[in-house]
Amino acid sequence: MAILMGLISALCWGSTDFLAGHVARRVGVTKSLFYSQTLGFLILSAVLVARPASMGITAFDADFAVGILAAVCNLAAMASLLKALAIGKASVVAPIVSLYGAVTTLLSLVTGQSITPLTIAGLALCIAGACLASISRSSDGKPESAASIGFSLLSALMFGLGFWLQGAFAVKSMGVVSALWVYYLTAVVILFATLVGGRRLAAPPRAIVPVVASISISSLIGFFSLAYGATTGHVAIVTVLSSLASGVTALLGFFVRGERPSALQWAGIAAIIVGVVVLKLTPQELGG
Repeated sequence: MAILMGLISALCWGSTDFLAGHVARRVGVTKSLFYSQTLGFLILSAVLVARPASMGITAFDADFAVGILAAVCNLAAMASLLKALAIGKASVVAPIVSLYGAVTTLLSLVTGQSITPLTIAGLALCIAGACLASISRSSDGKPESAASIGFSLLSALMFGLGFWLQGAFAVKSMGVVSALWVYYLTAVVILFATLVGGRRLAAPPRAIVPVVASISISSLIGFFSLAYGATTGHVAIVTVLSSLASGVTALLGFFVRGERPSALQWAGIAAIIVGVVVLKLTPQELGG
């Protein structure tokens, strides 16, 4: 069951990133995020209404405030990711964004977690892979644009900070579902204010409604699969398999959009994925 949940999570998140890039190119990053996050918020709110026992928020406290801060970081990460996908190759952008695992690891090390040879190897693979994927020229002779690489790295940094804040503080007191609900609530409020302030709030074009619905539902299924898989006790298996999402996005970019990374870029993509997997294989998880 843990293997199945991990693979479902990777498939859902990988396809979500790919589809989100398509919508962002169509209506812009802010509107794309607003449409998908609003639907996700409504679905998750309905789940919480049906099962109020899963709501772990009892009062506004320090952990709730950290949850909001984490949500802001993750929203900034999502915006950067969509911008990168809108102007760059999904097969290169997605693996670079998956470097958030390295960022989270570094933050954990700074706050006292012990470093192991496995951790060092994982970080080295991530760094080497990012260099190869972003600097090497594609098979058409063109390097990935500097802007898409910049937004990809910014996304990785913000995801790493946001997920670290969630995991180290918010989730422990609120639970996974409540922390996720706080993210959606924060995202919807910020995006709504941004669109209203810029007088750009409008209903989504009919043509992209099915895609937006697919993004929202797929993203939620990915989160719930990861959370449910973790309850089986095989946390390492589930988290490692879920990290293959960037590989799913890269393959979709290759087969659907006809993106053709060079051999060096493929080597970099593979190195990043392997590095992220290695970083998730911590001694604590292997023992859990």
